[in-house]
Amino acid sequence: MPKDSTFQLESFRQATPYIYAHRSKTFVLYISDALLAKDNRASLIHDLALVHTLGVKLILVLGLRTFIDKKLGKQSASSFENNWRITNAKTLDTIKEVAGCVKTDIEALFSIGLVNTPMSGMKLNVVSGNYVRAKPVGVRNGTDYQHTGEVRSIAAEEIQKQLDANNIVLMLPLGYSKTGDVFNLTSMEVAKHAACALQSEKLILMLDKFSVPGKKKQSDNHFNVNEAKELAKKLPNTKQLLKDYLGIAVQACLENVKRVHLLDASKPGALLEELYTLDGVATLVTAETYDEIRPATINDVGGITELIQPLIDKGALVSRTREQLELEIESFDVIERDGMVLACGALQIYAQESAAEVACLAVHPEYQSNGRGSKMLTHLEKKSTAAGVNLLFVLTTQTSHWFREHGFKTSKIESLPMKKRALYNYQRNSKAYSKAV
Repeated sequence: MPKDSTFQLESFRQATPYIYAHRSKTFVLYISDALLAKDNRASLIHDLALVHTLGVKLILVLGLRTFIDKKLGKQSASSFENNWRITNAKTLDTIKEVAGCVKTDIEALFSIGLVNTPMSGMKLNVVSGNYVRAKPVGVRNGTDYQHTGEVRSIAAEEIQKQLDANNIVLMLPLGYSKTGDVFNLTSMEVAKHAACALQSEKLILMLDKFSVPGKKKQSDNHFNVNEAKELAKKLPNTKQLLKDYLGIAVQACLENVKRVHLLDASKPGALLEELYTLDGVATLVTAETYDEIRPATINDVGGITELIQPLIDKGALVSRTREQLELEIESFDVIERDGMVLACGALQIYAQESAAEVACLAVHPEYQSNGRGSKMLTHLEKKSTAAGVNLLFVLTTQTSHWFREHGFKTSKIESLPMKKRALYNYQRNSKAYSKAV
């Protein structure tokens, strides 16, 4: 390989576990009209083609509003009520014309296979159909929305057959009724319903120039359902579009979609970076597990003791007496369900060095398959950030690989805070790892 090669070999290697994890999974992607209207949309299609060839089953829902507004001209501005377009017969004909044109253009981009192009040799099949059953919005608050509709159901079995045949499914914001009527729908609603009906692994909202105000670090852009609801409540009315995105994300998570990604896809390669790197680049909303993290209390000492004792016995954790736990309980957080401590973790802060130690991180052996350890670590990272900490470190004897998988890098004992160095047990020979936060 040439020395000046731009191919990022290490990045490719780091993507391997994500390629494996995403293979055969179903992702529903809403692609905003603003992105589709850009001159460089071909590069976005190249990235989607790559994701498909890596084994992901793709359902693409296309946004059309920009194209429709352009086609309607001056009529468009006065045809909305409560963020719904009032769709008369003439407007519906225009929407059907626009939908056909955009669909054909996207199919053409997926058909490119010339030599020396990113999709050389690829043979991709893109299919579409009457997969969305719809009903009319009707008359609301005195306004007749005419041919504007809402999703009634998604033909999930038919879509699944196409996905199993290795086809990319293309969906438009048009729905059909048993009476043969066609309705104008909202693209994001179609995407949400499709994700829920197919129980997709991810719903990805691919947006143009998207960001959450005040959230500079990537770790600050991960929310569970309750956190996303609270964020939406706090946003001013001038951020209504962001509220709508968060609302879609919350609804999808409540209907068993595991993760919703709000992605600024205007940046080149953003989709690939989000799917195939550790930190990603999107705002993430995740479905809550049945249990939640909370600060530990003195009543949790017994549960923590029972949880960590087997790990102490095999040398994975430093021995702690019940009295020590009682003294340090304010630094602990727990994941609890019905009175049982499923996981715990402590954060020891060294304010002078702007550093903090992740300590006593443990998960009950019967509950280690649902990411509770990762959830606790993420919580402690957020907690350390809120405390003004710049560096997170851990000492471990048996779980170094797990921490490395979560972004920690090998560190030296000499780099630890002075108080921690003074207490370091050289006979135990723990390895130090650290991570900037």
